[in-house]
Amino acid sequence: MNKAVLFLAALGASTALCAPVPAEKTEKRDTIPIARVPDVPPPSRETLDASIRKAADFLLKEQNRDGSWGNHTRTKGLNVLCPYPEGPRSFRTASTSLCVIGLLTSPLKEDPAVKASLDKALQYLLTTLPTLKRGDTRTVLGVWGHAYGLSALSRAARNLPADAPLREELKKVASIQVKALDQMADVQGGWGYYTFETFSKRPIGEPTSFLTATVLLAYKDAEQAFGLKAEPRIVKRAVACLEKLRTPAGSYVYSLSHSFYPGRPINRHTGSLARTPAGDLALMRYDPSFISRSQLEDGLERIWSRGGWLSLAVKKPIPHESFAQNAGYFFYYGYYYAARCLEEVAPEHLARHAAHLASDLLPMQEEDGSWWDYPLYNYHKFYGTGYALYAVSRVRESLYPSDAATTS
Repeated sequence: MNKAVLFLAALGASTALCAPVPAEKTEKRDTIPIARVPDVPPPSRETLDASIRKAADFLLKEQNRDGSWGNHTRTKGLNVLCPYPEGPRSFRTASTSLCVIGLLTSPLKEDPAVKASLDKALQYLLTTLPTLKRGDTRTVLGVWGHAYGLSALSRAARNLPADAPLREELKKVASIQVKALDQMADVQGGWGYYTFETFSKRPIGEPTSFLTATVLLAYKDAEQAFGLKAEPRIVKRAVACLEKLRTPAGSYVYSLSHSFYPGRPINRHTGSLARTPAGDLALMRYDPSFISRSQLEDGLERIWSRGGWLSLAVKKPIPHESFAQNAGYFFYYGYYYAARCLEEVAPEHLARHAAHLASDLLPMQEEDGSWWDYPLYNYHKFYGTGYALYAVSRVRESLYPSDAATTS
């Protein structure tokens, strides 16, 4: 045989033997590893049911005659900016929407008294949401009402027949909310709540990571419930904005201008704990290649291991006065979206995350059945209870799925 042929054959064999073995593909991880705290024992079904019953009884007792929850009273010397009349209308609508979401998610949603309460609340939303406006020249507070209103309408539509008159009414009002949120998107992409710099038809303000995530998830709720879709360019710019606000370490800076100061306390993990679940879940819904399941679960692990930074701010009257510039009203927002993240965690980790969620929330419930984290006029007990009731109900479904209604 020709020596050249033998040489080439030998070279090919040695090359094949020396060729690197393709590395096993691993999920994306953030640059800072997370220390896992030990598992905690899960609460009993009876404990969860008692908490849910107590919260529902509180909401039934405190519901306004028009079906809403909360009002613009109990003001104090220092509070968040909330210009009258659209600021209070948005806060009341958002609080009512969260109460609706919490009750609809609970195993008590078929209880006659709860159903009657939900009927009144939905009529309030159907009447109020189409008339909700942006706010004054300084704010875009209407985003909160539209976003949570959209999520509440979407949840109410579940399990309704396709030809049910109520479903059509819900879809009609939901469509109005999608268009309103499209119009309130910032020119830089995403959504914020202040426009101090200038007033324009489309806000030119300060898009925030958490409000952008909130709206994107509300859009996804409406798409799943009704097939409604937001304007594609609005969504594309919002997703791009949110991706810019996520740091390689896995935290979310507070707002667009904070991108220049990622080392500030509020932008590091201890200041981002409540924003991370919402941001990660939104990006998983819209750009799964950007966020891995491991990264999303790491965000939850940070809450279980570092949640004390959030709880230190609970009930403090001044926004951002606590360590890492946390504000009291971050707390239940963060745990609500942590509960929504349970839909995405690995099945073998679900019980761990659900148990930690319950371990943090159940001791925080007040004697009257409510949860609250910041004295926001007279909305605090209602948005807080709506957030927490949803979370505890999701824990119940996750730990005891055989006898819990579908609530995800």
